Amino acid sequence: MNGQISEAYMSSPLQQSEYLLIGCKHGSESALEHRQRLTFPTFQKLYWRKGLVTFRIPSHIVSKPEWCHFGVPDKVLEQLVFARIGIRSLGQVTGQDEDERIATTQQLLGTLKVNAVHVWKRDPRLQVDTASIQCKLASLYSFQKNSVTSEQNLILNCVVDSVDRWWFGWHIGSGPTCQWSGGYYPGLMPDHGISRAWLKLDEAIARFGIQFHSGERVCELGAAPGGACQRLLEANLTVVGVDPATMNPQLVKHEHFTHWKKRARDIRIREFADFDWILTDMNIDPANTIASLERILSSRPQKPRGIIATLKLSEIAHADKLDQWCASCASWGYQARVQQLSTGGQEICLVAQKNSSRN
Repeated sequence: MNGQISEAYMSSPLQQSEYLLIGCKHGSESALEHRQRLTFPTFQKLYWRKGLVTFRIPSHIVSKPEWCHFGVPDKVLEQLVFARIGIRSLGQVTGQDEDERIATTQQLLGTLKVNAVHVWKRDPRLQVDTASIQCKLASLYSFQKNSVTSEQNLILNCVVDSVDRWWFGWHIGSGPTCQWSGGYYPGLMPDHGISRAWLKLDEAIARFGIQFHSGERVCELGAAPGGACQRLLEANLTVVGVDPATMNPQLVKHEHFTHWKKRARDIRIREFADFDWILTDMNIDPANTIASLERILSSRPQKPRGIIATLKLSEIAHADKLDQWCASCASWGYQARVQQLSTGGQEICLVAQKNSSRN
């Protein structure tokens, strides 16, 4: 949850910031705009390039307390789903070299006081030394580049748009995800990782605050070759991987892993009876994934504690169905959240945990 910014920070440049910069995955710009039209139809889409979309916030909205004091309210990013990060724009700088752009930055920001700086690329492939920019901006504001943010810290964002253009904006730093520069998950794929599914699950655990209990039983549908199962085993869980394909040999040898070499639809419902978590990462239409979950959950009096589902989005039209899928989870007794992970592909992660008032 966002921390509240103190009145001392509410200088004119912040109060007048009516432009919202949204960082997203390349290829998700249209889906992001689609969600914006559904959830915040009064926002006006303006400038956009791959990985960065700008919206103008109506003045009657931006003047509300939650926008004045929290920068970008939590609900905005949650409902946009495809937003990796949201910052309030302060403007752009250009220049022939880095030092010229730093000088222009000083003119743009004036006496603005910040607690930390995040420098990140709109396009991760851009060949720019962000460490150099980070150091120069940090020295400009007389704090350490690795300073720890707290609930009321104002974080300055420098978005490297191209080799000669930077965008500046701000957000409030609170909680771990607000401290991820550009909203990119800072975790790394370990050398021993079986597949990228290890890293996707690692991000989901951090982003959604998932807490497993040692010894819990977990079933993953669409498990091969086993990256997510590997991450689950490292959390001291007992894991069953369901997939007709071959699993990685190091998993097969693990004493707490079992491979059901079948398709999910070929497994009898009663065999899912004792699992605490159900995970899915099947390369099928998301409606079929939801149907598979419904088949398992609707007939069980004692439901698993949680669900983590990767839903592949091959069409923008699927963005229309996100609320419907969350409603399905609610009908099963779960509260669902959805987010596109920075480590995944054209897909979203749905995490649903059982309501405490229901079995």
